[in-house]
Amino acid sequence: MFTRSLKNIFVAGCLLTPLFSHAEAIKVGMVEWIAYAPLHVAAEKGIWKELGVEVAVQNYSSNQDLNSALESGRIDIALDMLGSWVGLRQQGKPIVILGQTDWSNGGDKVIAKKGYDLKKLKGSSVGVYLNQPSVTYFLDQYLRTAGLGIQDVRIVELDPQPMTDNFIAGRMNLIVNYDPEAIRAEREGNGSVVATSASYPGVIPEGFATTTRYVQHVPQDTLVNFFRGWYRAVKWTDNPANWAAYQTILKGKVFSNGSTLSEADLAEMRHSVKVFGADSSERLHGAHGEVAEYLKRLEVFLKDVGELHEPVDASTLLAVNAISKAAALEK
Repeated sequence: MFTRSLKNIFVAGCLLTPLFSHAEAIKVGMVEWIAYAPLHVAAEKGIWKELGVEVAVQNYSSNQDLNSALESGRIDIALDMLGSWVGLRQQGKPIVILGQTDWSNGGDKVIAKKGYDLKKLKGSSVGVYLNQPSVTYFLDQYLRTAGLGIQDVRIVELDPQPMTDNFIAGRMNLIVNYDPEAIRAEREGNGSVVATSASYPGVIPEGFATTTRYVQHVPQDTLVNFFRGWYRAVKWTDNPANWAAYQTILKGKVFSNGSTLSEADLAEMRHSVKVFGADSSERLHGAHGEVAEYLKRLEVFLKDVGELHEPVDASTLLAVNAISKAAALEK
């Protein structure tokens, strides 16, 4: 039986227990995209374990499912497009960007039916895998080359696989999709790639995000070691000597249809993204770095299309101290 004093100590101890402890696993989510594969590499190669961090990686079949998991707290951190994190903030979601990891550099594609007359595009439906600024800004860049803008088409949001199915079936003439489903649209849907993310360098930057609640309570050194693990995994994937082992991880952990992907498919996807190492962090995350400049451009786009609901404020949207410190330790 507890005495009053012992009971008070017990209760006080419970109240002082942090919401997030060093021992608690970080739950991180991703969609099936090769730029995010270092997450699985860090887990499979025991890199985080060496750093004293426990991490559980979860794949999601769509960006929508990933976003929902982050908002609901089923995962702590998500890796996806920076423009999506801005879009969620515009919707009032308490999202914070933790840092940039890569560019889509050809893996996101605007695909049209071969022979499709782009003069018929105005007023028609265009399929996108996510109706967020991350994707619509990219589509707008392409539409401008045809003398149009995002306001001139009807956006239809579909998950990557059903969108490709609709394209193959002839129910859509123009879509924005990403590999490997974009590859399938080309091969099986009589598709012609009319633009890619490489056509507009830096148009789809990608990186980590979390909620304001998580970033306020997770120990900073836990985040630093998480990002150190990420950078070590990126370095591992960049080593040509690891290519065979990397393919095994890609087929077994990153892509649900990995058994159908050839070495050539994986190599094509690998070269369609630009993943940044620790030595790029200052250029990306500095006060006038690439991330800050992207946010300014995206704010202009949102204002132009009437979707700017609050300023895109880097000072409140970014929390890059942990990734910057990790990069400095890993350079």
